[in-house]
Amino acid sequence: MKKTYSIILVIFLCLLVIMIARDFNQQPSKKAMVYPFPAEFNKQQAVWLQWPSEIYNTDRPVYPVILNIIKSLDPYIRINLMVRSQEETNQIKDLLKNSGYTVNNVHYYVVNHMSIWTRDVGPIFVKSPQNKLQVVDFGFNNYSRSGNPDYIAAESQVDRLAAKLLNLPVIKTDLISEGGAIESNGRGTMMVTESVALSRNPKMSKAEIEKEYKRVLGVKKVIWLKKGLAEDDPITTGHIDEIARFANPNAILLAQVLPGDRYTNAITQESYRRMEENYEILRNATDQDGKPFHIIRIPMPPTIYGKVDETGKIPVLSYLNYAVTNGAVLMQTYWQSGRSEMLKTTENQVKDTLQKVFPGRRIIGINVENVNRWGGGIHCITQHMPE
Repeated sequence: MKKTYSIILVIFLCLLVIMIARDFNQQPSKKAMVYPFPAEFNKQQAVWLQWPSEIYNTDRPVYPVILNIIKSLDPYIRINLMVRSQEETNQIKDLLKNSGYTVNNVHYYVVNHMSIWTRDVGPIFVKSPQNKLQVVDFGFNNYSRSGNPDYIAAESQVDRLAAKLLNLPVIKTDLISEGGAIESNGRGTMMVTESVALSRNPKMSKAEIEKEYKRVLGVKKVIWLKKGLAEDDPITTGHIDEIARFANPNAILLAQVLPGDRYTNAITQESYRRMEENYEILRNATDQDGKPFHIIRIPMPPTIYGKVDETGKIPVLSYLNYAVTNGAVLMQTYWQSGRSEMLKTTENQVKDTLQKVFPGRRIIGINVENVNRWGGGIHCITQHMPE
């Protein structure tokens, strides 16, 4: 009898070891987890925005631009609008109605926030190996600038609060990064500028930063451009979405300072030099499979690019700060009566180029200069949510 009990005990222990080993093998380690980073031109289920707080609606008001973006997106995609209270939701609904906008696709989420920069502080979505959405929680340090601690704390938790409302898992990382700083081709390659990633994470080496991007975003290759636009230095230190975007997995749109603007001032001269340096990097770059890219140059808005605004600064004006969604591309436009015919002609050419690289999507022009003067654009204030 004693021998029988011993045999049973041995069998039980063996089965227990087998079960533990099986469960262990089914749980990927932190290092082995893969989080594919979808491209913006892939199918989407929603676009997120943050309703502007009071400061953005005093001088250079932003809310009319937000209303226009909502109206433009409504026929194509669900709009998830982050508000700060139910009272604010009611005010926005009245504002939409009084503005003559008939929108049926807006959904409101109460999420504490203080800015409009959804691309940077909102949820950055990736997919698990099981094809389930997850949110990467990057750190936020106000673009490596000093700032109100309460503001930084509020903005740092926007992505986590949105994930909680959606009941989505959060991927933690100590890496500081913003959505406008990273660009994905959806196949395993991303672009970033050294000027942003290195300044955000001064205690990490370039290799360490790249390794962490690969871990949390599931990318296989990181293309490092040097710097962004010179006029963007005091704002974001050079976000990628102002200068280089994937039109598809194999094509990159890259900003170009036109000859007529190159010598306008020291800023335009420096931006010209940087864009040509980035062009050489991309000409010699390859994707995750070792294949070269098709590079398409997109001009900066001619004749008005490089001119200071009423604050004495050069606003970041770029046709590449567009937003892509199902069936449409929202493009920043600048021509208006009284501005040069060259600007109008160039803008039409950019629209034609976007139509060619995004076939089947309607190109919708939106004047967002008030947002530009705050330091961003259409892409900066929207965040796509993949299917």
